[in-house]
Amino acid sequence: MPLSPEDHLAVIDLLASYARAIDSGDADAYADNFLEDAVLDRSSGGDPLAGRDAIRDWVAGLIDSGHVGGDPATLRHFVGLPLIEGDGDRCSAQTYCVILDFDPDRDIRSPLVGRYEDVCVKVDGRWRFQHRIIHGELRGRRD
Repeated sequence: MPLSPEDHLAVIDLLASYARAIDSGDADAYADNFLEDAVLDRSSGGDPLAGRDAIRDWVAGLIDSGHVGGDPATLRHFVGLPLIEGDGDRCSAQTYCVILDFDPDRDIRSPLVGRYEDVCVKVDGRWRFQHRIIHGELRGRRD
């Protein structure tokens, strides 16, 4: 079965939900975007994270350290329009991302430009990440 317009929009919603969850500091919502046995590969190094619990623990550590999810916001993920290919059960998505942060004077900086390479699977009517690779391709200065 081909990827329907509704499925296409649901995958876009998944990408937006990921960004909103990490930026708002909601580790549970972030992890809920992934399948139980999902894998998250990060360009920042380290072994890939295997399983929803490991992914949740990793993002909770980022939130606890103050790197993401601050109030007031100090960082935002802006995702572009994805290229989505697949069928009604499984698809791939390629999406560019720009991360913006703020210095103490609230001037905007762009510390990272990259892309997400995703495999998404529809289970029980909901799309989730099965495998996400985060590619950090361009790094800005943080001075």
